[in-house]
Amino acid sequence: MKQLQEPCMRSIKNLALLIFSAALALSAASEGLACTLWGAAGGKTENGGTIIAKNRDWEPTQIQDLKKVLPLEGFRYLGLFATDGGGTGLKAGVNEKGLAVVTATASTIPRSKRSGKDADSISSPEILKSCASVDDVLAMLDRFCNADFYLVADKTKVAVIEVAPGKRAVARVTHNGALAQTNHYQESTLSRMNRKVSASSQVRYERILELLSEEGNGLSLEDFIAFSEDREAGPDNSIWRTGGSPARTRTLATWIFENPANGLPPSLYLKIANPDQPQKTMRLVLDANFWEPRPRGDKAAETGEEKPIA
Repeated sequence: MKQLQEPCMRSIKNLALLIFSAALALSAASEGLACTLWGAAGGKTENGGTIIAKNRDWEPTQIQDLKKVLPLEGFRYLGLFATDGGGTGLKAGVNEKGLAVVTATASTIPRSKRSGKDADSISSPEILKSCASVDDVLAMLDRFCNADFYLVADKTKVAVIEVAPGKRAVARVTHNGALAQTNHYQESTLSRMNRKVSASSQVRYERILELLSEEGNGLSLEDFIAFSEDREAGPDNSIWRTGGSPARTRTLATWIFENPANGLPPSLYLKIANPDQPQKTMRLVLDANFWEPRPRGDKAAETGEEKPIA
């Protein structure tokens, strides 16, 4: 009898090990959907005005590039687009009025439950084409349908908008402080949606808040660039992620937009780290001349086409 029991016990242990390994794999996959967003406004910045940033994290399967969009109706905007076999999507953008939008995935919500589009839903391209200020965006909270996180800024304020399934959108706004968001809900009314918070999301959130709190004399664009390169928590949990293995999620781009209040023109810092390509960085001054039509061959290619939303 003992001889029969031992193989049975080994089979049970092997099955338990397989289940545990599968759970770890699923957990690792859930941590792949990740970005870090942060911003500052007013006296929290060196030049007054606002600065917002996004480190875009994804599996090394997408190619990023920068395009200026000239829609048939609405404001012109500059966007960071990502493309893979599934299509092209806008991941960060700023329009000619100085309104900037960046987004992050609400990865505590299953993918199948994140989408909630209806005929009146709003997206990042629609925000950039139709809104001139953060107040314009906040006036349309009832049109946010997809379970995502948005960081928006104009020259005077920064806002985080947390969207949960069921068109529940909650905003927190600052005129004179700092805000951050990773991939789980921070608002108390939505925190019950955090059934499983990845270690990466929690560690990155705590780290960016720590960095934002350190500079007492006002944060600069250069400070934000330094924050974006922080690797303190290793390849998978840092703000700049390199990925613990070749297929793991890593940082593919950094987008930082400053809109000063001291008379200087807005500016954009962009680092792109496309898979299997050399990293490249650019700095653009987004003054009135920038928004005029330009000849082919400029750093930011122009297009009149609308892009599908990923």
